Amino acid sequence: MIAALGAGNVVDGQAEMGSEDFGLFGLAGHQIPAFFLRLGATDPAKLAESQRTGVPVPGLHSALFAPEPSPTIRTGVIGMSAAVLDLMKK
Repeated sequence: MIAALGAGNVVDGQAEMGSEDFGLFGLAGHQIPAFFLRLGATDPAKLAESQRTGVPVPGLHSALFAPEPSPTIRTGVIGMSAAVLDLMKK
């Protein structure tokens, strides 16, 4: 994914305990591999302001969440395509 998006655009997140039903889509016994990708969708200026002030940007489940559609979709398509192409090599 780094090759497709650039090292400055990919963050290797740490595992965390969370509550998400996504893992259930892989079916019992992990018959279907599943992958969870977090995709940034915030306007860079709003993110910079958040980092400057410490006031968090609205998250996914907020009525105030306002992603930047075009770059978010473009990045998601590139990232997911790169992941699939990488998996197909194996």
